[in-house]
Amino acid sequence: VNDVIGNSSGCIWKQAGVWRTNGSQPEILAPAYFANVDFGVECYLPFAKEYANSMREVWSSSSKTTPLLIFVELPPLEFSSTPFPEISPSLPKGLPDAVNATHWYDGLTLFTRSWKSYFSFDTRTHRPVFGYNNIFNMHVSQLADIKRLGIDNMQNSPTLIGECGIPYDMQHLDKSNQNYGKCENSVDSRDSSFGPQLAAMDHTLRCLEKNLLSFTLWCYTPDNTNKEGDSWNGEDLSIYSEDQKCGLDEADLYFIYDGLRAARAFVRPYAQCIAGKPIENTFDLQKGVFLFKGISGEKRYDVPTEIFVPKLWCLSESDMKISVSEGRFEVEEFDHWFIVKYWHSDSGVAHRVEIWGPGMKMPQSRLCGLPRVQK
Repeated sequence: VNDVIGNSSGCIWKQAGVWRTNGSQPEILAPAYFANVDFGVECYLPFAKEYANSMREVWSSSSKTTPLLIFVELPPLEFSSTPFPEISPSLPKGLPDAVNATHWYDGLTLFTRSWKSYFSFDTRTHRPVFGYNNIFNMHVSQLADIKRLGIDNMQNSPTLIGECGIPYDMQHLDKSNQNYGKCENSVDSRDSSFGPQLAAMDHTLRCLEKNLLSFTLWCYTPDNTNKEGDSWNGEDLSIYSEDQKCGLDEADLYFIYDGLRAARAFVRPYAQCIAGKPIENTFDLQKGVFLFKGISGEKRYDVPTEIFVPKLWCLSESDMKISVSEGRFEVEEFDHWFIVKYWHSDSGVAHRVEIWGPGMKMPQSRLCGLPRVQK
């Protein structure tokens, strides 16, 4: 163990008298040393404050005027034996500019490496859950609880799920033979080999969308392989793998997706800039429908809501059928995506944008199960 100045000094708990070596065997000297400790208040929060102060010293010395946001990530709630602490945004006792960045995973899928749409387990009640609708509602509720921590325990701090994702080495795949399916299935809409991963990832993102939550998707590992996974902790959560590359050339519009796994689940449309307050920002992968609902303020600004639409879903503007409740819209095209810009006409009222895609039927490609389109 290295101390704060980098010197190798052995175990800090041994130095503190918690244990010692008796001959060749460890011996506990203070068995109650960690008893009756509120980890969040007594351990984590002092550490976070000291860490944040050190970061801000560096930040301010570089003449940056933008506040430095500090992501607060305690152990996942279902594994924590202590409650989430009260974190004030005010000094000297609090942590200014903090963001609730608690992690969340579909635990049963993560630890069993399998997707079961009909069965799960509620870590809060310690009871089984049956039926997909019940599972979906349970996970939406878990994420809502996390979001509420930022409101209730951090005095209305924002929430960004610091880590979420799915295991790609699911049990339906034969890892010993590196049989992850043909590479052309990695972004194909008829993805049979990655069907469970597609469903599991879509489920995770639907639960996040239902709560209007921002998130960090774990993870991208550039040297991931089917055999070694992410080369860390036995995990295989990378959305990309060298073994799923199809060998597309740069002239192909799908080149940027080459090597992604079950890409259609996470390369999805969403409103990235919103003029007003969002009410719904969801994508139905099975139906191929994106829905945005929002409400504008009383004061009207001449700025649009901007919706990102990937060409992996809608290859051309003609693939999109756009319906708006009122106002006007226009579509801007870029190399690999579209931006649908929507201006609402009325202030202080609810409005909606609905985009219907081409469905899941796509022509077969010679190389990668995708339509061959040149720039």
